Amino acid sequence: MDVDSSMVAETDHDPEGLTHNGATSEQLEQSPSAASGSPQQQQQLQQQPQVQQSPVAGPRTAPTYSVVNAIIEKKEDGPGPRCGHTLTAVAAVGEEGTPGYIGPRLILFGGATALEGNSAASGTPSSAGSAGIRLAGATADVHCYDVLTNKWSRITPFGEPPTPRAAHVATAVGTMVVIQGGIGPAGLSAEDLHVLDLTQHRPRWHRLDSRSLSSPFMCRNTNINLHE
Repeated sequence: MDVDSSMVAETDHDPEGLTHNGATSEQLEQSPSAASGSPQQQQQLQQQPQVQQSPVAGPRTAPTYSVVNAIIEKKEDGPGPRCGHTLTAVAAVGEEGTPGYIGPRLILFGGATALEGNSAASGTPSSAGSAGIRLAGATADVHCYDVLTNKWSRITPFGEPPTPRAAHVATAVGTMVVIQGGIGPAGLSAEDLHVLDLTQHRPRWHRLDSRSLSSPFMCRNTNINLHE
């Protein structure tokens, strides 16, 4: 029996480039489902939360310090060695370039200029009563450091100053410095409250009667009793 060669299925040769279901190999290569999965799988991949990797934080750069050689025209202008004092930053008064402008300042008040008692180099104290050191030479000096001119000066405000003391507290309220507590020559300082007003070129002390205040932090109110 003669077999017509045109009726034999050719398995090794596909002249039309057809593959499964009549699709060409080029179409299969361009099909997204063939390359990256079914649409359901693609949707699941898109719905998965993206994990963001935070940058690794390295060590921070340490701040740099430098010694400031301040100007001291007279010996008494400089505060000199001391401990137990306060140094309070006070903002500028007015606008720069206008009359009456006063630049930012650092106000140093009080402190002890000497120490008494045993030091660390003297060895073990002989008794518990003589252990440690004591503050001596307490002062009520006021020194001002001008930030813009890099200059120290000693100021003598008007009004009633606080008694000499050290280990007190101080804080700035606007252009005022509030002083409270501390240790004086006779022991603990009284429960007094002093305000140094630096609004004018010549500062002034004000002594507040803390017994008439419900809170020592009411220094901004206008009903404070000032005793000059």
